[in-house]
Amino acid sequence: MPKFDMRRYNPDHYARVKADQEQIEAQYFQGVKLAQLCPYCGHRVGILCRGFHGAEQKKCENCGEEVKFPPIQFRRLRGYHSYT
Repeated sequence: MPKFDMRRYNPDHYARVKADQEQIEAQYFQGVKLAQLCPYCGHRVGILCRGFHGAEQKKCENCGEEVKFPPIQFRRLRGYHSYT
């Protein structure tokens, strides 16, 4: 349960932010996604979307370990066709 309900407190601000978030989702969060899993316990600590991501460090909410991830780059293959 959220501690603060922005919809009720400031509905105009909430509507503006929600519209911006939907635009960002439509632009960046469509297509291929990659889940970052904790190597210690297998818990999902993040989701990466298409693009370039630098090295990062996250703390697993499940086991509390600090997890380091290498840089990753998603690329589209041009002219690739799968023939089966």
